[in-house]
Amino acid sequence: MKRWMETSLIAVTTVVGAASLVPFAQADGRPDLVIQAKDSELRFISCNTSDPLVEGRIVIRNAGDGDANLRAADNLLRSFVAVYNPENIDLIEKDTRRTKIEPREQRQIEISMGKGSVKTGRNYNGFTGGSVGSLPSDADALSDDEELARIVQQFLRDRAYSVTVDGDWGPGSKRALAAFQKTQDLPGDGSWNAETAEKMATLIPDLQSSSGNIVNDAGETQITVFAVVDPYNLIDESNETNNLVKYTGWLKCD
Repeated sequence: MKRWMETSLIAVTTVVGAASLVPFAQADGRPDLVIQAKDSELRFISCNTSDPLVEGRIVIRNAGDGDANLRAADNLLRSFVAVYNPENIDLIEKDTRRTKIEPREQRQIEISMGKGSVKTGRNYNGFTGGSVGSLPSDADALSDDEELARIVQQFLRDRAYSVTVDGDWGPGSKRALAAFQKTQDLPGDGSWNAETAEKMATLIPDLQSSSGNIVNDAGETQITVFAVVDPYNLIDESNETNNLVKYTGWLKCD
């Protein structure tokens, strides 16, 4: 059964009148990658293992005045749009032939998410506002405390960093933490310290995964999917906060 999505914008400035963003971008000559929600389209397909959960297209636009130079950023940017829900993440658009997006240029990316994956029993309910208070800051805390490691891994995954939420704090988790630290102007070496713990604790309340799914009277589960452009914040943009769009739909997904 196919259900069309309802679209809502996470950030107040997300894709609202690209022209209104141009004067600021022109002032500093940097790119500004945004998701064009009005031109994008996601269809919620099925929770069957053999079917995609979601398919459609994401349209991104450079609303700034400078080129978005993909090659200069990092190889990770070869997959520069992420589409994910609280328990899945698919990095897409791996075409290495295009190396930049020029000012006012739009690019359409076809997506399919979740085909071949078991979808039942997952958390599709998005994020809630709870608070973790403070986080231990001892340098070995993530290695010694599996529960803490899971909290930090979930936080990084919720922000579209590539990391497994398993409580095992290994090299992949350290790389994801280092990438997050760099976006926060913290020493980006992947080491756990008081400054990183304090910063993360202030952000976790808005990004914790909720427990349990929302089910309507028809027995359908609400599916929450997020699309992010430049999920690793590797491009220096004039506006780093307007690149996240949320989509919701309903499917039979026991």
